[in-house]
Amino acid sequence: MKFATAATSGRAAKNERQRRDRAAAPLLRTSYPRLATLQLDFEFSDNTEFLPSPQVTVLHPPARAYFCFACPYGDCDGEFDLRSPVDRMVSADEASCDGHMQCSGTRHAGARCTLRLDYSIAAQWT
Repeated sequence: MKFATAATSGRAAKNERQRRDRAAAPLLRTSYPRLATLQLDFEFSDNTEFLPSPQVTVLHPPARAYFCFACPYGDCDGEFDLRSPVDRMVSADEASCDGHMQCSGTRHAGARCTLRLDYSIAAQWT
């Protein structure tokens, strides 16, 4: 018999919530009608020797305007929410922005996640 740990069940609940929220999110063309594309680049840093690979996500007008991304550590229940940086950048009609975030999740044995996300966001306007 296999028992689910708190971290596993927490991550599963977060993943299910993210699936529902993504499906309910408006289209990018509805939320940001002037955007042709939105590119999100992620680099990760931590005090471990095994880091998640860099990630690139490119969104086009038919994509959902959903900007919450799960922590790439498989045993972490955290996420990175980039809604505010995207909203600020688009509201200011800027072509790009960058910044960093610390994961607020919990990993195995209740340890706080120490993963840091360095992001850059680039917009192309119609």
